Amino acid sequence: MLQRAELFPSAITHGFTTREGGVSQGRHASLNLGSRGDDPEAVAENLRRVAEAGGFAPKELVRVKQVHGNAVRAAHEVGEQSEADALWRHRDHPGSRRVVGVMTADCVPILLCDRRGTMVAAVHSGWKGTVANITTRAIEVLREAGADPRHLLAAIGPCIELDAFEVGEEVAAQFDERFVARAGHAKPHVDLVACVRAQLEGAGVPAAQVERVGACTHARPDLYFSYRRDGAGIGQQLSFIGFR
Repeated sequence: MLQRAELFPSAITHGFTTREGGVSQGRHASLNLGSRGDDPEAVAENLRRVAEAGGFAPKELVRVKQVHGNAVRAAHEVGEQSEADALWRHRDHPGSRRVVGVMTADCVPILLCDRRGTMVAAVHSGWKGTVANITTRAIEVLREAGADPRHLLAAIGPCIELDAFEVGEEVAAQFDERFVARAGHAKPHVDLVACVRAQLEGAGVPAAQVERVGACTHARPDLYFSYRRDGAGIGQQLSFIGFR
């Protein structure tokens, strides 16, 4: 049900969901956390199970509408209709919604916290968000709030990997060539994981404090939902982080 990083402090709850352990049926089977095309009661039960495993109540989770941009918003300042692709929270912020989360089904989820366990962030970085440096922007926001990037911990969760992420030349042209593979492929492939890792390190997070969790969503239909593999309306994984 949950895959977790090893480097986060004990004061932090977090997880990357798989598609196992839920009640949804058909192409949403079984732990779908997305709202499109599934039975709302099944999705609610799936979230209840994830929240129970994570040690929080569903009402304490903050999510917003993701739009493949680079907006970073504070959890206590958003509503259900707010648009952003990264959410963050300080332990001392007002309100009871103490866990932030993002939804993915191939895009790169990144979870961040500081060593002291006082700040957390969840980032959704699709290829457009990666080009827009949303991960760097999230770290800038945490730095502006008092975090030292050298003391941040980061986990990159399940997402589409290089072998499966074929793109057109118009997309490949927006990435540094070191993240584009052409040899042996009819069309270019992009390494989103390597690109996000480079952005984390470029923003000041030490390489030893970046952990990769999980595997390629496209390559593991038994374990993950994948938009690229299964098409629109497929289920989604939740990546969450917050305070115990």
